[in-house]
Amino acid sequence: MPASLLELKKKIASVKQTGKITQAMRMVSASKLNQTEKRDKNYTVYNDHVRKTLSHLMSSQVVDHLREANAPINEKNIAKLDYANVFGLGITSDLIQQRKNIKSTGYLVITGNRGLVGSYNSSVLKNMMGLFEDAKAENKDIKILAVGSVGAQFFKKNNLNVVYENDDISDVPTFEETMPIVSTAIKMYMNGVYDELYVCYTHHVNSLSSAFRVEKMLPIVDLDIGLKEAEAHQQLEYDIAPDTNTVLTSLLPQYARSTIYGAILDAKTAEHASSMTAMQSASDNADDLVSNLTTKLNRARQAQITTEITEIISGANALE
Repeated sequence: MPASLLELKKKIASVKQTGKITQAMRMVSASKLNQTEKRDKNYTVYNDHVRKTLSHLMSSQVVDHLREANAPINEKNIAKLDYANVFGLGITSDLIQQRKNIKSTGYLVITGNRGLVGSYNSSVLKNMMGLFEDAKAENKDIKILAVGSVGAQFFKKNNLNVVYENDDISDVPTFEETMPIVSTAIKMYMNGVYDELYVCYTHHVNSLSSAFRVEKMLPIVDLDIGLKEAEAHQQLEYDIAPDTNTVLTSLLPQYARSTIYGAILDAKTAEHASSMTAMQSASDNADDLVSNLTTKLNRARQAQITTEITEIISGANALE
């Protein structure tokens, strides 16, 4: 058999084997995606309930404080409040009070630990570099907490200030295994390493699309505090024991921890979706390449047969 036919057969066999591998990887990513989506759904229900509870409890105290001070209850007056004076939370009030002088900003950046995930990692890194350029233009001090080896290596290579890195997160993360990250992020904030913390990650929209997100996690700013929430709190008729401040002291750190965990879980879900899409694309490309190579092989065989028939006929004619 001519060398060209042997080479084509070897290429076809090699591409078919690669296609089997990428298809298997797609199935693994699909399985992990299904697991993280279920956890993300359960987390969302829990987080929403905690956020609503905190919003109602805090709103009730804020409204009572303004009424005692004979101050109008509006967004302007609520925004001016010093929560340390409203709640007896001690150092915990730092989790909800905006600091007056922002000297340093922390960015918890979530990437993956491997490749073969499409544009998942490159999209996060590209957006972060644009964000850092804007921060440098404003003379902001940047502190990076890198979750994922891809991001950590990239930032250190570009001489950026990485104050913490972690690449031990599994593909289907649990709350317990993310605790070192969450606890460190909150501890650094409380100790003044940075005055605000943003979590930057890829949000999972669906299996085919995702979106880069930058969310402010510390101080906690996504609570709905106002008269509407206070009225809702009164209608629900909570039984609070031992008292509101004690409950808030326990719930606020718990909510901050769960919010950061939710971002990590969301990012992992987006990573698996991106990996599944990339492996499906690779499998489709392998099938197309096998089809093209098979066509070339058939044409080469046809050309070989035609040549052999021509030689036989030429030989027969020469004997006559």
